[in-house]
Amino acid sequence: MYLRKGEYTHPIGEPQIAISKRPILDSGGVPVAHTVTWAIQGMLLGSGQADLDAQIEAFTTAYARQNEDVVLLLADGVTESQHTLKVADTRGGVYVTQGPDFPKGNGPEYATRRSFAVQISAEVPVAGSTTAVMNFTETLSTSGGGPSYSHVETALGFPIKQRLRSATTYVATQSGTATGYALYPSVPPPIFGEVNLAKAPRITRRSPEWIGNSTRNFTVNWQYHFESATPLFGLPNEGP
Repeated sequence: MYLRKGEYTHPIGEPQIAISKRPILDSGGVPVAHTVTWAIQGMLLGSGQADLDAQIEAFTTAYARQNEDVVLLLADGVTESQHTLKVADTRGGVYVTQGPDFPKGNGPEYATRRSFAVQISAEVPVAGSTTAVMNFTETLSTSGGGPSYSHVETALGFPIKQRLRSATTYVATQSGTATGYALYPSVPPPIFGEVNLAKAPRITRRSPEWIGNSTRNFTVNWQYHFESATPLFGLPNEGP
């Protein structure tokens, strides 16, 4: 089989390739993407130092270029195998993340052969993960409704407790945060409706993280404050 990176193709059977996939999970343990790594090692062979040096130059030049397709071809040199790492299928591109290294220096190294090792990595989203939510948390706190008291301090003796109001305003705060894999998640509506809002909602969006030439992990925070003359009963949302 042949390994092709961009316009550079290794001689047939030259490299050995180990492919690993590490899942990127949402808070529920469901994969939204995989970090795919190709660990490539092999040996460049030449008829002499000049020929070998030219091959090393072509090899290092090819792996100095970032964000190119990496494809394992069948023995005909044309048909793609099941092992491909294409820029279009990734989030952020395909990058050389280690090497090229030349780990050996003994014997005929740089005379007729040159051992090499290089690593390529990419983040490959799971199908349908564009709208995936990495995490979602919401809190609802309520208070008020009962009487309110105060204490008057006296010159001599203990403070005197006074009842100021027989009933107080019911208040509630709904706040939360959510992170989307590829997009900002939708902000949930106010639990007690707009009619009970004490002031305008506060919505905060944080800039996403960079991954290669793209972005991920879009976080939004929200906060609603409510006031009402009647009790406010409710539960926080479980998800967007």
